Amino acid sequence: MRSKIAIALLSAILCGTPLHAQSFLKNLGESIKKEIKKDVKKAVDKGVRDTKDKINEKIKEKVNENVNENVNENVGEKSQEHNNPATDIVQNVVSGAAVSADLGENVERQSGLDYIDEYGVNHGGGILIGDILWAPVNCGFHPTDYPYGKLYQWGRKHGQGYGPPYQYKDKPVVDPDPDKSQPEIVPGPATPKGALKYPNRFYAKSDMAPFNWCKNDMKLWCDFTDDGKIYKNGAYDPCPEGWRLPDIKDFDKLIEHSSDLVINPATGQKGRWFSGPLPYSIAVPRIFLPAAGQRYCDGMSAFRGTHGAYWTLRHGGGELMVYNFTFSRDDMEVDPFGAPHDAYSVRCVKDMPGQSMW
Repeated sequence: MRSKIAIALLSAILCGTPLHAQSFLKNLGESIKKEIKKDVKKAVDKGVRDTKDKINEKIKEKVNENVNENVNENVGEKSQEHNNPATDIVQNVVSGAAVSADLGENVERQSGLDYIDEYGVNHGGGILIGDILWAPVNCGFHPTDYPYGKLYQWGRKHGQGYGPPYQYKDKPVVDPDPDKSQPEIVPGPATPKGALKYPNRFYAKSDMAPFNWCKNDMKLWCDFTDDGKIYKNGAYDPCPEGWRLPDIKDFDKLIEHSSDLVINPATGQKGRWFSGPLPYSIAVPRIFLPAAGQRYCDGMSAFRGTHGAYWTLRHGGGELMVYNFTFSRDDMEVDPFGAPHDAYSVRCVKDMPGQSMW
């Protein structure tokens, strides 16, 4: 519980401090999260750790043409390179993941409800994991322009691309893997209907809107009745017809089993494979959620390739109380401390009108 309180406090600090201090605070936040949640991540199996040198030699023989001669002998230390496939393979083996890369083969698609994106492209049927049908790609996905999908402020119909229109000490900040276009950053607030007219605007924090880009509306992405039944709000839901935002329990079921943070060889993206009720392997139904990063309330984007952040449809009622799912190399959790100002990824699930919210 104290980890969630710390995250909430850090979110509030980040949205209330000058821009020149935010980079430091975000790094500090990750350190605090790791320290608080260190018991969540189990230690690496002792037998694997004791034989890591032998494992490293075998891996280097197989991928020697891709291995940098200066790969750190301490294979448990995080690589300083953003994309170093050889180092990532070493780390995945030491942490117990499968040596063979997961290419997403033999993942069965369900017929009867195809995922047709905002560009009119049909991605085929969804992937059934447990009793929940998941979309095959992130919302806003485009293979060249938005390969990770777009980033959405909570409750908005339209998402925007990743990339940092941001200055730090009078120098531009360069993040890896920017999308084709980035949003126009304007101060909030805006009305939900007004935001529909400007799909490429990001509404940043301001004195008039310190935490929320619009009024504190809990039903922008769903409608729900007093008896706890969920209904899709098509006016603002970015998911196509027949699909909706996931609820808390949808993510709870999905993340029961997963891979480590790995590179998907089919896309070159870092992320995690999730297999729900079945232990993760290349022989079970699974989906890949890329570590697409996020955009903060000031308009700065960060953490692509190291962190994933995904919205749920559930609003907890307060300014910093939107449920979301986050993951990194070291941990993952569903918590209620998301700020509607921030922009996260969206992965849709099959819409089941009248599904119980509780």
